[in-house]
Parts: sequence; C-alpha cells; structure tokens
Amino acid sequence: MGPLLALAAFGAAIGLGDREIHVFERAAAKEIKGKLQGPDAQVRVQVVPDPIGVLWGALDSATIEARDFSVDGLPLFTEPDRSKAGRCGKLVIDLKEFELRGLKVASLHSEIPACRYDRSLAWKSKTFRLSKSGTGRGTVRIRESDLAAFILHKYHEIKEVKVKVYNGVVWVEGYGEFLIVKSNFVVIADLKALGTKLELSDAKVYFDWRKADALATKTLLQTLNPVVDFDKDLGLYDAVTVDRIKLEGGILEASGVTKIPTKPLTAAIFDTSKASRTPPVRPSTGSSSLLPWFLVRS
Repeated sequence: MGPLLALAAFGAAIGLGDREIHVFERAAAKEIKGKLQGPDAQVRVQVVPDPIGVLWGALDSATIEARDFSVDGLPLFTEPDRSKAGRCGKLVIDLKEFELRGLKVASLHSEIPACRYDRSLAWKSKTFRLSKSGTGRGTVRIRESDLAAFILHKYHEIKEVKVKVYNGVVWVEGYGEFLIVKSNFVVIADLKALGTKLELSDAKVYFDWRKADALATKTLLQTLNPVVDFDKDLGLYDAVTVDRIKLEGGILEASGVTKIPTKPLTAAIFDTSKASRTPPVRPSTGSSSLLPWFLVRS
C-alpha cells in the first residue's frame, strides 16, 4: 500500500499545484505590470512545472508575455546573490508593441535555457527573482516608421527624416542642420551589427542630391552612428548581442545572443530587497515539507 498511497498523495499535490500555480502567475503578472507604463498594458505569466522535479519546485519553463506598454529600461535582471535552489529549464520572453526609451518595438522574442531562481522567495511571497541566467537566442523586430521616429528623438541635428527598409538596405532621407551644412540629405547604406550596436556601413551619402565628399560623408555617418545602441540608448546592458540583421519589407529584424543581465547597483526598476538571500529551509513538521513552492500557501 505504501507506493499506492505515495502515488495518490502525488496526484493530490498536482491538483492543488494547479491552483497555486495560477495564484503565482497572477501575482507575478501584477508585479511586472506595476513596473510598466501605459493604460493598455497587458501582462501574462505562465509557468510549467518539470514533471520529474515537480516536488522540488523545478520548472520546465516560465513564460512572460506583455504588450502595449512603455518602459524606461530593462524590467528584469539577474540577482546573483540570491539563492539558486530553483531551476527553470527555459525562460521565454515574448513582448509586443512596446516603447523603450523612445523606440517603438513591434516585437521581441527570446528563449533562454538553464536559468536559476530564488525558490525560497517564491515559497514565501509568490515572487519570481532570477539568480542565474543561461544564454539563449532572441529576435527584435522594428518597423521603418518607428526607426525614423527614434532617429528624430535621438538626434537633435536632424529635423525631418523618413526611413525605408527593403532588399537588404536602409534608405534614410531628410533634412538636417549639421556643423558643416544645413541641407536635405540621403543615406543609402547597409546596417552592420557591432555587438550591442547597429551602425550604417558602406554608405552612399548625398546632400541636395549631390554626392557628398569623403569628409562630409564621414561627418554625417559619425552623427547617425550608431543608429541604435541597445545598451546606451535603450538601457538593455548586454541583454542582446546582435549577430544577424535582416532588412526586408519595411522591417528591421535583429537577432542574436540573449541573456538576462546582472542587476547593476544603480538599477531601480525592481526592488532591492535583501530578503531571502539564503537557501530555503524546509518546514520541520507536516507533509508540506516535500511540496514544491507553488503548493505552499502564504
């Protein structure tokens, strides 16, 4: 009867776990939404327990979905001084139609394996904090009209601009008031990935439809480059390292290595609580001592 009773208890725990999982998902989504701006912001969190490690709080995956929001920096960091007792096989981040420091992004999708989280904090307050990030892949998609708006936002020298993205090139056309000239201009260029930066390269530059000389070309490119710096412009630190760019049909698509960066000392988007920095201690009595974090009621 021992194995049968254990199996029955396990089945009951799974049933209870479904309810507690939903409690955690709602709490995590509410917390994340509180860090975002915008009246139409939507956030959804979904966790899938590992079928083998379910009794120890191991997660097969955790997915964060959000859309229609704005934010001034990365809303999720790794905090390596927290407990690493919790395992998360894959962290999925799926964001759509959001604005990050003046840049409207159509979508960002990333899948990061082999993450760790603070299991004790999850037990106590249904709060998800990463303590270790793996390395995965991700893709960012930006519309040409949104890239043009960002260029106007970023560069005060440029007063008017239109951007076209097609057939592997970027066409930037507008009017600028530069140190060397006040003029209409056109730049036809490739877009090159340099780590966290996207820069115009192999460019042809025209002022009032006359081909610019070498000095004028260099000066304009120095003004425009980098077009986007994921670290300095967007506050993403080393979360995205681009190694592939696709320019087609009005969409800039940048793909590369992704991770959740370590929380800097100055980051203030998430709280800086020192609670639960030590490995969790199992309750000394009761059957809950073997229950995963999502079965432990607060």
